[in-house]
Order: sequence, then C-alpha cells, then structure tokens
Amino acid sequence: MAVIKHIHGGNLREAAEKYGLEEKSILDFSANINPLGPSPKAIAAITSNLDAVTHYPDPEAKLLRQTAARLLNLPEELIVAGNGAVELIYLLMKVLGPRNVLIPAPTFNEYEIAAKINGSKIKDLLLNEWEGFMLNKQDIFNQWGDTDLLFICNPNNPTGCLTQRKDLREIIQKAGQLGKYVVIDEAFMDFVPDRAKYSVVDLVPKYDNLFVLYSLTKFFAFPGLRLGLGLGNRAVVQKINEIRDPWNVNCFAQLAGVASLLDEQYIDSTVAYVSEEKSYLFKKIEAISGLRPYSPSVNYIFINVAGTGHSSAEVCRMLGRQGILVRDCGSYKKLTPEYIRAAVRKREENDKLIEALSMLGRK
Repeated sequence: MAVIKHIHGGNLREAAEKYGLEEKSILDFSANINPLGPSPKAIAAITSNLDAVTHYPDPEAKLLRQTAARLLNLPEELIVAGNGAVELIYLLMKVLGPRNVLIPAPTFNEYEIAAKINGSKIKDLLLNEWEGFMLNKQDIFNQWGDTDLLFICNPNNPTGCLTQRKDLREIIQKAGQLGKYVVIDEAFMDFVPDRAKYSVVDLVPKYDNLFVLYSLTKFFAFPGLRLGLGLGNRAVVQKINEIRDPWNVNCFAQLAGVASLLDEQYIDSTVAYVSEEKSYLFKKIEAISGLRPYSPSVNYIFINVAGTGHSSAEVCRMLGRQGILVRDCGSYKKLTPEYIRAAVRKREENDKLIEALSMLGRK
C-alpha cells in the first residue's frame, strides 16, 4: 500500500530546519489562521482553569455543544464535537462507508485520504481554471452517476471560491432524491461577511442527507488545541459518538471554544479586520508584475505565479529563505505547479510579504 502523505501548511518546525531559521522568526502565511490571534476571553478561560488538566474532559462536551446549539439555532442532538474537523471527516467516512465518492479538484486533500482509507473509490469533479475554479452544479448533476457521497468545501480551500446557498440547497435536494449524501465543509465560513448567502447550517434539520463540518480552530485561532463540530441528523451523530474516542476533545479546547463562541466583539472585530486587510493585500499583490491573484472571499488569497517565470515551489523556496512561508499549491490535485496561497495577516506582516513578492522578478 502506498504511503499516505498529509500535506498542509503551518509546519514551522520543518521550515525552521529547512531554512536554518528560528521558529519564532518565521512569518507564517501558509496556515489560514485569524491574524488577531485567539479571543482574550478564550485565553482567560484557559489560564483561570489550569487545574482542569488534572481531570478528564467532559466526554460529551456538553457545555460546548449547548453553546453552539443556541448560537446556531440547532438541536443539541444534531451536534458532535471533534478533535478538529479533520477527525470528524474520518469518523464520518467510517460511519457512512460510501462506495464511490465525488470530490471537486482542487480542494482540501483530507477528504480523499479519509475516503480511500475506508475503501471508497474516488471520482474527480474538475474545477476549471477558465471558469475561475467555481463549482458548477450542472457538472455535479452530470457526473455524480453511481457516487454515494459528495464533498463540497465552501469557501473552497485553496481557491477561496464561494458557492451560493441556493445552489447548494438544490444540490442537497437532488442528492436526497437519489439517495446520495452531501458533506459541506464550512471551515472558513465565519470569515465571510455575508455568510447568510452561503451557509447551509440551518438546513441540517431539514435534510437527513446533509452533514456540515464547522471548524473553530481557524477563525478562533487555536489550531494547537484542535476543535471542530459536525452537524448532521441524529442517527449519524449517534453513530459517530459510538465509535469516537470517548475523550476526543480536551478540556482546554472545550473551555476556549465556549468562550470564543460567546465573544461577539471579537467575532465582529475579526470579520471587519480581515475584510479590510484582504482587500488591501489583494490590491497590492494585483499590482505586482507576474502575479495574478484571485479575488478573495475569506482570509487567504490564491495566486498564480506563472508570470514571474518561477514555479510555485521555487517561489516558496525564495520566500522561505527570507523567513516567509506561503502554501505551495502544487500538491493539490489537478493544480499545475504555478499556484500559491497566502493567508491574510496583520498590516505590518502583509507589507513584508508584499515587499518579498515584488522582488521575485523573472528568471
């Protein structure tokens, strides 16, 4: 069996070793994390409850799920907590056991890995460059054939493209009529200012064939703690609970999750800040010769670097030597090696990225 490679951004230890740098000196644009850092209330919840480490965490994550249920206006029984959304992807594949899975490409690669580990066959749904990598619902209807399950990342990673709610609802409805399951990953949806036009969280109670993944680690900036939520019908949530680790969400992740979800000021400030900075960063990158950024909808920008005369890997190495990490998108399925992804960070850091990109030049 081939070795499975999990390729992601945010590996500071590896980058420090590769470029001979101190981890703390690296500017990490390769991981799409809230540039404002964690909510002060989340930090306070952890530091004021350090003695919780001597006890087992609540195996049901009751308070976290109750808080999320109230804010999302969903029954608590439709919510399962996970050690990051990725754990829930793997558990869901075990529970559903689909034979054939339709996955857009390019997109987050853990969908395919989780499906293959559980014996599923993969069918690619190509997102075309000439269509701006947008998801085309008619392509789905034409190609899903005998597939049992469809993954959709919305907003998509790494392209940042958004699919409108009305189109997703039509896809979910038609899938249900054909006995197919739809998994929609909204890991970055909290960064979208007008999320009501795109999110399908409220549709979970209406469609038994819908499962929504909701990550807390990106928007609330604690990837080191790992926390995600799965939203689905009672039967599926119950089956996931039956096979998961009984203490899969640690005590500090639960505390930070509750505090973050309730911090409205932090949430509003993040959306406003990221919205302003992504526009600034996009305009600056767009003005650099040889770079073609795609208009961002969330907290990262997808960039074609072909015009520089360098491959994506070369660009990443050139920036890495300067202590700046961006994501090489050459590892994404169906993408040519001429794309990178850069997260939105604070203004001073964004300016350093802009300066480094402007010096790439041509071969």
